[in-house]
Amino acid sequence: MKKLNIYNNIKTVENNVAAPPTVVALAGNPNSGKTTLFNALTGSDQQVGNWPGVTVERKTGICRKAPQLHIVDTPGCYSLQPFTPEEKISAQYLREGKPDVILNVVDSTNLERNLLLTAQLKELNIPLVVALNMQDEAKAKGIAVDGAALEKIFRCAFVPVSAAKNDGMDKLTKACLKVAKSKQEPLAAQSESAADKYALIEKAVKLAVRSPKTDASTLTDKIDKIVLNKWLAFPIFALVMTAVFFLSVGGVGGGLTDLIENKLTPLLQLAAESALSHTKIPWLTSLVCDGMIGGVMSVVSFVPQITILFGCIALLEGCGYMSRIAFITDKMLHSLGLGGRSFVCMILGCGCSVPAILSTRTIKNARERDVTITLTPFVPCSAKLAVIAFFTTYAFDGNALFAVSFYFASIAAIIVGGLLLKLFVREKGGDVFLMELPPYRMPRARNVLRQMWQRCKAFLVKAGTIILAASVVLWTLTNFDVRFAPANVENSMLARLGKLISPLFAPLGFNDRGCGWQLAVATLSGIAAKETVVTTLQILLPSGIADAVSPLGAYSFVLYNLLTVPCVAACSASFAEQGSRKKGVLSAAFQIAVAYALSLLVYRLGSLFLPR
Repeated sequence: MKKLNIYNNIKTVENNVAAPPTVVALAGNPNSGKTTLFNALTGSDQQVGNWPGVTVERKTGICRKAPQLHIVDTPGCYSLQPFTPEEKISAQYLREGKPDVILNVVDSTNLERNLLLTAQLKELNIPLVVALNMQDEAKAKGIAVDGAALEKIFRCAFVPVSAAKNDGMDKLTKACLKVAKSKQEPLAAQSESAADKYALIEKAVKLAVRSPKTDASTLTDKIDKIVLNKWLAFPIFALVMTAVFFLSVGGVGGGLTDLIENKLTPLLQLAAESALSHTKIPWLTSLVCDGMIGGVMSVVSFVPQITILFGCIALLEGCGYMSRIAFITDKMLHSLGLGGRSFVCMILGCGCSVPAILSTRTIKNARERDVTITLTPFVPCSAKLAVIAFFTTYAFDGNALFAVSFYFASIAAIIVGGLLLKLFVREKGGDVFLMELPPYRMPRARNVLRQMWQRCKAFLVKAGTIILAASVVLWTLTNFDVRFAPANVENSMLARLGKLISPLFAPLGFNDRGCGWQLAVATLSGIAAKETVVTTLQILLPSGIADAVSPLGAYSFVLYNLLTVPCVAACSASFAEQGSRKKGVLSAAFQIAVAYALSLLVYRLGSLFLPR
């Protein structure tokens, strides 16, 4: 009997291993909580790639409670009659990808809008489960949804869940497993016309939804009357971003940066020096302490500021304000021949220019796509934020207003650049952009912390790879001459290169206190990765940046590095996405020209009114 049980257990394991995974396609309207549900179902067991043929993010993950379920997150869509590139991807996958189950996520507080997609999904005759999401918000608003009544009308499972609070995940998983083994009836043929679908949805909402009579002016409406007011919208936006930079760069973040720079870094260098003292090799000690530790920690010290900054951005996204920013900037972008979709790409550029450039494939209009690719690198990415934070801390006495000014300078550069490109490219742009403004809600701590950790992790990985390698190279070029003989800084290979190119930047004020070649070399090193600008300056200017260049020259330096051609990775993405070497070269030349012209203008105007 015992042997028989062992045999049965072995066969069960073999069957489980051999069985192919059940593919569950997650589908739903934008702002229905689809991403939150995906995270709740899969946890950290996720893979991020691109949909075949298009550079739009594709997430897949394994369900934590049922590993045989593989979840595929499709882009948000309102209908299977696609209007936007994202909707086209979703519709094509749901129709042709042949998932085993479709998990339709709907917003319980706005069923009438969400159920149109449900009715269309039912007609695909693929086992369907509907997640009645945001039950917590529905209850808070006094809305009750009768899932049983909806099941009778649509003839599929409706499961109440609250993804944000991880409620209902067990029932939802069991429902997916159950319907995966069964066939379901297609929706009645009379629902084929749009009119019939809307009639069905109206009937379903009347039967299944009970909501209290409320004042038409909800809390969201009241807030939007202020933050979207044509006179107040941009001043409020400016105040919000100022507060964000004061907290991250000048407040808590600045204090933590000082702690790392002035306490932790010297301790690490002292420990390394002590450990290497027995080697009696001065150059090795210098390489490790000054080159590797000094170079890497010069960037790592700004991790707190960058992490807090992206935490603030995650809060703005989570509460719904970031969508309002896209809304208020859409009209301005249309005057440049762009649209709201371009703004979404630029927002991604706050993290990194590479995915921001890749995301422009969602823009159908070729002219708008090329202009967006050219202008997106003007947005301060996390690498450029390290440069901004470094100069704000050590050249501008920690005054966060300077950091804020660089943020708005990038917006000005986008406007100026867009107007200039509009003169040269006459083709009409402005892809149609549909965006729903979600209700204001409390951001979820888990989501905010996850985004902060992802940004911090990405930054540290770069510091441990690219920045470390760059630090070793810079130390070598700084300590040896062209014959690879030991040399002081002034006679090093790096000094010779810097003195060769420094006259190009002299009109911008880089040399107004005699350290022009060091700043010129730092600018050149930023082509590898913008963080290396900080690393280079820390190695070449051990006494600090404050006495190396005037505040006006420092401002011009940061402005140029903020707007000039981005890192090699972003340039490669730009060349690839524009599909033409000529377009890529013209984009890079345009970025250099705009950066040089604006920096020159700022320095020359500033010289008329400010002492150097």
